[in-house]
Formats: sequence, C-alpha cells, structure tokens
Amino acid sequence: MEMMPSFSFLDGKRSHPEKLLKEHLEGVWHRAEEIAIYHGYDELIESLKCVCTTHDLAKAHEKFQKHLVQKGIKYAHAEPSSIITFMMSKDVFLAELVRRHHSYLEDFQQIAVFWRELDYTDAIKQISEFAGKEDWFYIDEKQWRSSLRVLRQIEADETNFDSLWLRLRLLYSILITGDRLDSIGADGIDFEDISYDEEKFERYIEDLPKDKLADWRAKIRTETIENVDKIEKPGIYTISLPTGAGKTLIGLQSAMKLAARFSLKTVVYVLPFISIVDQNTDVARNVCNKVQEDHHLVSLNNETEDLTTLQRFIISFRYFKDPLIVTTLAKFWEVLYSPAANDSMSFHRLKDAVVILDEPQSIPAKYWQGFGQTLKFLSEKLGTYFILMTATQPMIAKGEELAPKVSFPRNRHEYNVSNEKITVDDMKVLIEENAVHNNVSSLVIMDTRKEALKSYVLLRNILGENLFFLSAWVIPEERMKRIKKLKELEKLGRRRNLVSTQVIEAGVDLDFDYVFRDMAPFDSLVQSAGRCNRRMRNKVGKIDIAEIVREDKSGRSYASDVYDDISLDVTKEILMQRKRFFETDVQEMLSKYYDQLGKKKYQEGPWYNICEGQWSKFNSLIADVSYEETVLVDIDGTVSEQLYKLESMENTLENLDAKRNVWKRIQKYAITVPKGEMQAWEDGINDVILDKEKKLEFKGNGIWLISKSGIGEIYSTEVGFVPFSMKEEIFGDLYG
Repeated sequence: MEMMPSFSFLDGKRSHPEKLLKEHLEGVWHRAEEIAIYHGYDELIESLKCVCTTHDLAKAHEKFQKHLVQKGIKYAHAEPSSIITFMMSKDVFLAELVRRHHSYLEDFQQIAVFWRELDYTDAIKQISEFAGKEDWFYIDEKQWRSSLRVLRQIEADETNFDSLWLRLRLLYSILITGDRLDSIGADGIDFEDISYDEEKFERYIEDLPKDKLADWRAKIRTETIENVDKIEKPGIYTISLPTGAGKTLIGLQSAMKLAARFSLKTVVYVLPFISIVDQNTDVARNVCNKVQEDHHLVSLNNETEDLTTLQRFIISFRYFKDPLIVTTLAKFWEVLYSPAANDSMSFHRLKDAVVILDEPQSIPAKYWQGFGQTLKFLSEKLGTYFILMTATQPMIAKGEELAPKVSFPRNRHEYNVSNEKITVDDMKVLIEENAVHNNVSSLVIMDTRKEALKSYVLLRNILGENLFFLSAWVIPEERMKRIKKLKELEKLGRRRNLVSTQVIEAGVDLDFDYVFRDMAPFDSLVQSAGRCNRRMRNKVGKIDIAEIVREDKSGRSYASDVYDDISLDVTKEILMQRKRFFETDVQEMLSKYYDQLGKKKYQEGPWYNICEGQWSKFNSLIADVSYEETVLVDIDGTVSEQLYKLESMENTLENLDAKRNVWKRIQKYAITVPKGEMQAWEDGINDVILDKEKKLEFKGNGIWLISKSGIGEIYSTEVGFVPFSMKEEIFGDLYG
C-alpha cells in the first residue's frame, strides 16, 4: 500500500492517548483503501487518500495534545484540518468532508457561505499554529480564490446536485468507517462473499410443516425463481403476492440467486418493524451461514471479553458487515438519507448489492415518488438490485414483476364495512356476536394506544383466557414473548385472542378466525386482513371494519389522530362503493386507492432535498416524538442496576462502546410516552416515602425510570404503561 504524505509537524504527536497521530492517519487510509478496493470504488481512491490522511492533522496542535491528558482543555481540530485538505486537493468538497467528519453534511449553500467567508489570512494563521510556515502544502491567496470558483460555477450551471451528493456520501461513508475502525483499534473488515447453496434452501423448505397451501406455494416459488433467472441487469423489481404465499423465502432465494449469479457483495433484507426482524432472521439463518441481525435492540453479550474489537464496532455503529443483513426500514432510510456521519457508514455497502424491501407501503405516501427516484438512481450508479415485496404494492416505482399473477385457491376471508360510526362499547357487541358466540380466535386492531387499552378492558371478561395485549407501551422484550406464545397456541390448535395497535399489522405471522379493524388507510386494512384465516382453513374468515369515535361531544374518530385526512378520505370513497367484498376483490380496489392517492398527495421528502442541494435536511421515517420521553421499566429488577452502571461510567472515548452496549441492553425495557402523561403520574403520586424505593423517578435528559415498586400501578404486566387518567379504569377491572 502507498504511504501517506510526509508531514514533519506530526512527529511525536498523538491522536489518542495510546496512538501516534501519524499511525492513526495511516491506519484510517489503509482501512478505507481496503473497503474501496473490495467494493470497486477505484475512481474514489485518490480522493479517499487525501481526506483520510488529512482529516485529523490539526490534532498536532499543542492544545489538542494537552487535551489528551487534561480533559478540560478543548480544541476543535476538524476545521483547521480541512484547510490543509483544501490546500492540498484544491477541492472544496473534500475539505468539507474533513470539516464535518464528526458531525453531519451541510447544505450546498451552507458549504458555499462558509468557504467564501473564510478569510485566507485567518486560515493561514489557524494552520500555522500547528503546521509551521515552511511546509510544502501551502498555496497562495490567488490559488485559494481560484479553487473556490467551482462554487459559483455549480450555482450558475445548476449542476446536478444528486451526482455531487452521491460522490460526497460515498467518500463520507468510507472515511467515517475507516476513522471509527481505527479509533477503536479494529483491524480491517474481513468481508465475506455471499455463498448460495440451493440444496440448503430446498432441504429447509422440504422440512417445513406441510399444509394444504404447500403445493400452491411451491408452484409460485418455482415460477418466480424462473423469472429471477431471466434478469440481466440492475434495476427495480417487484414480487407482488398475497399474504401467506411464502414471500420471505421467495424473496431470500431470489436475492441470493442474483447475488451468486452476478458476484454481488451484499444482500440487505429490509423489514418495516423490529418485531418481525427476529423471525425473519431466524428463517435467513436456516438458508445462509452468515446473517447479521441489525436493529437498535441488538446488544453485546454480557461476556463482552469474548467479542473481538470488530464485533464491538459492528454492533456499536450498526455497520452492515455480513453477506446477508436483516434490518429495519427506519435504519435503511437513515443509511440512504441521514446527513449524520455515523448514519452514513453503511452507504458504500449498497454498491453491487441486492436490497429486499419487504412491505414498502409502510413508507408515507408523500415520500413514494422520491424514494422510487432514489432507487432508480442508485441502481444506475451503483449497480444495486432492488426487490419491492408486498401483498399491497404501492406506486413507488415502475418495476418488473417477478411473481406470477395469482390469487389464493379460494377466498380466505370476507370484509364487512359498517355504515355507521360506532363507539368502543358498540365494538364489544360485534366481538360477542362474532368471536364469543362462535368460539373462534379473534384479533382486534385499534388505532391508538388508549383506544386499545379501553377495548382490552371491555373485552377481558367476555374473551376469557388466552387474551393478549400488544402496543408500543408494552416493552419490546415482552412484545416478542407474546407473539411467540400466540404462535405456540396456534400450533396447538387452541383458541387465542389479541387486542393490539398497528404493531401487529405487517409481516407478523399470526392467524385468527375473526378480525375487527378500526378505520385506517386501505392498504393498512388489507395488511390487517392478512392475519385473518392466513392458513386458508375450511371456513371463510371474517373482517369487520368500522370507524370508532369518542363518546365525548367532539365525536372525533381515533383514526384521525393517527392518519392523514387524504388517505382516510380516499379509503372511505373506495369503501363506499362496496360494503361487502372478498379477498379476490382487493387488488382492483388497491389499484384504485393508490391511483387516487398519487393524484392527491403532494410529494416531498429526502430525494427532493438532495436534488436541491439541501443535504442536511432529513425527513425521518420515525414520527416526530419530541413531545415523548423515554421510560425505562424495571420489570425484572435488572434495569436499575444497568442504569446505575451507565451513570457511573466516565464520558471517555475508552468507555464509549461499553456505554452504548449497556444502553442497548436497557432498551429492551424501554418505551416512549408523551411527556404530559409522565408529568401527570409524577404530580399524582403523593405517597412517596423517603425510606422506600420511588415508584417513578425522573433521571434527566428526557429519561424516566419506573421501579419494581411501580409495577402494578404505573406499568401493568398485562397491558404495559397505564396513563394516569386511566388508572382506575384499568386497574379497577384488572386487579380489583
């Protein structure tokens, strides 16, 4: 490998307490070069060498050297380092990557303003403080100004900001990865190529339990794979199949075959919710030797000394390392669009990759067109293959369909739409008539957490045993256990009942005889129906749909709290035409829904920001929860201990990984609750005695702790967090 440029002022200086600065710069460059060579980014090598070997040069400043031994001393090294980058490369954008390597990419206009307003004399003064005045990289003021003219040319020519963004993001991604790798002492990444074993797939499928749909699924899979074998180039492809058709295995096999055939580097399986990442990872591990499960609840084992530094790096930064990654849509969205340095780290892994997007309709409709443009752009520039896979294919992009046009051998369920707006009490009557009297398994899906809680209390006495509750107010650890228990009951053929919010909607492999669904956008209704008679038993399943309103004077629907008016209005227009319809009618109705939605929805989002040079503007897929706070539930007595451990650690670089991993373990017991709800509990608890454990404690920084003594009052093991206004309603019925 080529050595980095010689900078005499680096001699004896350190980047970290245990590492020489020159060694760090060389290490970052070597790691970045290995990544670039593996992925075939030959055209980026020289630019990478420049940013990697200059990004920390200003750490040679005496103030930073003192900072390493005396933490109170501060010195911002990124900006002065970037000045040398600019002088060496004459490329203002490479300099910008160095200037922002600890934060996030700024907009084009912010970049232009900073570099135009940076006085040449001041810049020379900044770097001469640590680099001396005789070094070879200095340029004169005329060269300085000449090199900045590109900014005006871009503005005048309206240069394609998307191509400029792509180059910057790729360089940023590799620079940040190399820097973080070397900083924590990890060697290079030992990437492994994808290994596709068709016989392993067939053996796994052959061992699956057989039902009346097995032959039908096998025929669909065979026809889809035959179409996959005809693919000749990167692009956007779709697999549109009804729920229960075996899309998970079909998608995995399609992606693995493509990867093996075209010698691709990575398969990324993207799922809408954390709750189904586990189950799909389990499937993937049966057909692929190296599978990386990626979501924010994945934590290091307690025996952290058994893990390599690279493994710590992968989990801490959620880096896409293995040949097959199973991740969430929220994370993939960040990898694509977030301007934050750490979020960008896996972006370079999308080159020569297959990305399966499972249930892409969960992306808000206002982002569809821009997201589709992003996929098209990346498939052309990076050679990425995208597979959009769902029963309700949204109008994101025009892709080539791989699956045969099929429907189930017969109708699995029928839909019934109520003409009237009803209350939660009215819903109870429907459940009694359809689930209780017929002695069948039932699923009730509500739009809000409070609405679901009210429904659970009303139904608890009539539905009896094997009734479960799910919402985002139940800690993740317990949600996963309940889904597993429901699957076990189904296998045993026992009746089971579930009251839930939308957390159950897409991808969760559960089956019920009867489903009640509060009003929602049409594609959400169809996803809910995917839990009704999923296995195609002899009797047709039934789905009741009604709009539930509050019993107060407002008469406001719960759906309007969650969904936008346009989606709901289009849905109601579609449903007005048919009060009763079957599964075979759904595709035609979906097409009408998406067509009308596309005409009425104003399109916005990250892609349009990118094309306008607004690179720091990020539209997160996760709803704005600035009014919500994190609540830790010490349900088993381990959270307080872990939180104390976290609070006891000093804020040092050496402790960074350990703190992240403790926090990841804690997050399995974390929920988010509106600040007002927590304040109501704090104001309402008047029996706190000093010598007893507090039931609720505010820990600062938007974090609350419900202690073990608060379990059964603030948090119920049955329904999760209980709002203060509902405590008598909930606990009176549950434990009275």
